[in-house]
Amino acid sequence: MRFFKFGDDIYAFDENQEHLITSKHIELLGAELDKHINPQNYLSDEEKEQLRLIQFKPLTRRQFKLALLENGLLNTVEQMIESIEDPITKTRIQIEYSESERFERSNESVQYMLRVLNLTTDQVDEMWRYAMTL
Repeated sequence: MRFFKFGDDIYAFDENQEHLITSKHIELLGAELDKHINPQNYLSDEEKEQLRLIQFKPLTRRQFKLALLENGLLNTVEQMIESIEDPITKTRIQIEYSESERFERSNESVQYMLRVLNLTTDQVDEMWRYAMTL
């Protein structure tokens, strides 16, 4: 299989299709080819983390709070929100926690709440997966 760029598009041709290749097709070779075939190898750590977080479905308010309750964290989260010193951050987190109908794993405020609970990423992922079943 050979890969070619034609304008902004990428085409793959096997040996039975090589007669379709024109002089306007530019063959992808080396790093450019590898980047097309293995794009995950060229992502930053932040991009990889965002892709990982996208796999977690948003939780309803009910699921989020039940998961916190069942893990003994509901009161801790509420106390943590009350103890935030910066008034802007505190208000933003309170609004997100009190008013959100859906909680997304990649949401900055959700990440903040979960980060201050001192849970590992694996613990949060496990709790999130469980919450998706509630």
